[in-house]
Order: sequence, then structure tokens, then C-alpha cells
Amino acid sequence: MIKLLLALRLEYLRIISYNQIIIDFSQKKNKIIVDVKIYRFQNNPKLLYYMFNKNFVLIYSIIKNSSDMYLQASQYQIVSMIGQGSAHEVFKARHNLTQKVFALKIEKFSQQGQIEGEIKILKELNDIEGIPRLVDQGKTPDNRRFLIMPQLNCSLRDLAKTSQLSLPCILAIGLSVIKTLEQIHRKKILHLDIKPDNIMIQQQVLKDLKGQILTPGFIQLIDFGLSQFIGNSKFLQNVFVGSLNFASRASHRGEQLGYKDDMESLFYVLVYLRNGKLPWSEKSSMKSKDLDILQIGRIKTSLFNTMTLSKKFPIEFSKLMSHIDELKYDEIPDYQSIKGLFINMLQTTSLSSKMDQFLTQSPNQSFNQQGNSNIIQIPVDKLNFNNNSIETQIKEDLTDVEVNKVQHLSDLIGKYATVQIKSILDIKY
Repeated sequence: MIKLLLALRLEYLRIISYNQIIIDFSQKKNKIIVDVKIYRFQNNPKLLYYMFNKNFVLIYSIIKNSSDMYLQASQYQIVSMIGQGSAHEVFKARHNLTQKVFALKIEKFSQQGQIEGEIKILKELNDIEGIPRLVDQGKTPDNRRFLIMPQLNCSLRDLAKTSQLSLPCILAIGLSVIKTLEQIHRKKILHLDIKPDNIMIQQQVLKDLKGQILTPGFIQLIDFGLSQFIGNSKFLQNVFVGSLNFASRASHRGEQLGYKDDMESLFYVLVYLRNGKLPWSEKSSMKSKDLDILQIGRIKTSLFNTMTLSKKFPIEFSKLMSHIDELKYDEIPDYQSIKGLFINMLQTTSLSSKMDQFLTQSPNQSFNQQGNSNIIQIPVDKLNFNNNSIETQIKEDLTDVEVNKVQHLSDLIGKYATVQIKSILDIKY
């Protein structure tokens, strides 16, 4: 079923079945059940029309396969879409009683397994400050699992697009994530999808607050949908896991993954933040997934032990990469030494004097301005209800939004994030 995003003079609109919706008119407090007719236009989203008091109302649909957007019998109401992955969608949700806003992550289809696995991992990590707490969990009437977490401010990718990060700030981000990974790995858990989109800023960034990045909990690591206990990583052999740009070399080779692979992915994130791109970012052939995995893997292998990746960092950075390169999959990195090296790098780059220059532009204004970009609003009195003109208008108005959404979501999940997983055991290379 479709999520309805626009209606005339509605206080709210709620799906109650496949072909009916409940509508509350702001001028009339009574609830009205309206039959819905579904029309399809080629190469366009579904359009819904209904007639009430001889007024046509055009309702856009961007989100498919969302059969109960109000999660009937639950405490949460969907507000808007935040993003999606190959197997899940993420929404902004409001608690009906407290009116507090949270992030809701839900399966696209029932019994896919990722959300259930993520819930188990989050319960294991509930005492770690750099991990969002699991607020709630449940199932929709059509048996799709969902989880509720605090809504965070923005991701490192969002931040990098709107701000110029200084070297001290990038190193501070690295140190913060390393502290979180250390605690995760002590519990024998692998994240397996470290990338800028999965590293979040918890709250508003203040330019005049020195050391804000190093405040415990300010940097949050999210998305444990691919995470596994180290003992289960043997099932990931001969499988590419992660995103093409940030996955470890071992993932490209289909080897058993371990703690070192999370660290390697983090190093790629830091290099990306420092340079604005990675050497292999534009090397995709766009023809074959398997070819891209092999080609990008070879590039990473050829560059890892050179100065290409570390040339804009202090010399200690290359030492860290060498340490990770020497580890076996089940060896825990020497976190004490790694944290010490990061502290030394921070000191030599004068963190305290440069932290005021953390941002050249505050990300919040830009980020918040984009917050409702997926909701299209067109005055009904300006619509021409001739079918041909409607189709043209919808195509023109949806194109930019959908293109932006596709570009954003491709960044969000990575070009070749592991897809179509029902269970982690079902993955085939």
C-alpha cells in the first residue's frame, strides 16, 4: 500500500485497508471513510484520486509497500520519510502521548531478518554511549518488524557536504569512533558497514564549543543490520558485505571478516572526509557488480600500503594502517596504542586552537532546510485536472525530487551494499 503525502484541508489521513482511507477534515471534525481509486501512469508513481463534495484532491505517493503507515495498535505515528536501504525504510515517527519525535526503522517486507538481528545486537550494546539506545520495537499488522531509536541530527556525509572539516576535527571523529568500536569489539560483535552515512552527529553543532566532537556520545554509530558476532563471520566467506567504497579489502576478496575490517573501513571514512573523495570512487564500470567488486578491491590493495591514502595525515596515520594490515581476522586491534597515536596526532595539529574553526558553515540550517524535501505541495486550485496535463505536471514535479532522493539514497546505502538478504545465512556471492 502507498503512503499518502498530500491531501486538501486534511488534519490527518490514515490508511485502514487496501482500498479505503480515513480522513479528518479540519473544518469538519468527523471521520469519513472514502473509497480510493488507483490509477497508473507509465513511468510515474501511483496517483490516487478521490471525490468529496465535488472537489478532486491529488495525492502523491513516493513510498511503496507501506501497508500501515500509522502502525495500527502501536503508540507511534509516521510523520515523514528519512531514507531507505535495500531491505528497510526509515521514518520520522511521533509518540502519540508524549509527542516526542523518534526514528523508526521498518522492514520493507515481512520476515526479512535484518531488523530482528539488529534488535538483538542493539540489546547487547545498550550500555555503550556511542550507540543509539533501542527505545521500542514491534510488528505491524502485516508482520513487518520495526524498531524505534532516538532521532539524530545528521550524518558525516551530510556534514561533509555542507561544511569544511579541519584535520583536527577529522582526527577527533576518528578517535571517538575508535572508542566506540573498541567497546563493540570487546563484546565480540562486528559492525561490518562502517561508512559516513552510518556515523551520526547526535545534536546541533556549536561553532564556539571547543572539543564538542570528543564529548562522549556526540558521535553515534548506527545501522547494525549487517552486524554479526565474530563466531558467525565464517558464514560471510565468499560474500561481499558492506558498501563498495568503504568495505575492507578482505570483503572484496570474500575472506572471513573480523575486527580489523571495521577499522579499515573507518580509515577509508577518515580519508574520504580529508580529501572529499576516495581514489577509487569514480572507478566503477557501471556494467557489472562482480567486476566492480574485483576492480575496486584491486585498487584498494595496491594503494593501502602507499602514501596515497595517508599523505594528508600525520605520519602516525600510516603506522595505524600498517598495524591493522598485520592483524588476523580474529585479533583485536591494540586499541590503547591506537588511541594514544590519535591523541598524539590531535596534539600535533593543535586541536584546541583550531576547534573553533570546526565548521565554515553550520550544517543545521542547510540540513533542516532539506528535511521535508520528499513532501511535494502544490496548491489544488492551480492544478489542471485534464489527465494529460496532470501526468506532465507530475512528471516534472516529481523528477527533481526523485532524482535527489535517488542520489541521496545511493549515498546513504552505498552503491553495492549487500542486498536482498532474508537472513544473513542466505547471502550468496
